[in-house]
Amino acid sequence: MRRFRDNLGASFPFIPDPEGELIELYDVKLPIFTLGSRTTFVVDRQRRIVSVSTGGDAVDPTTAVEAASLACGP
Repeated sequence: MRRFRDNLGASFPFIPDPEGELIELYDVKLPIFTLGSRTTFVVDRQRRIVSVSTGGDAVDPTTAVEAASLACGP
């Protein structure tokens, strides 16, 4: 994840969810499977969700990186 973040030039942290805790908390589990749907949340410094990308939009990180840059600054 660090290498991915560095390749994007993102200056903010990425939070992995290997135990699936955030999948449960944000209720982004696929309806039939126990897997999370591809979802990217951008959270600002005040802990507000400022952007949500799902599905194919979450695969391309461009929108999330732009939203994070605006919300969190450089």
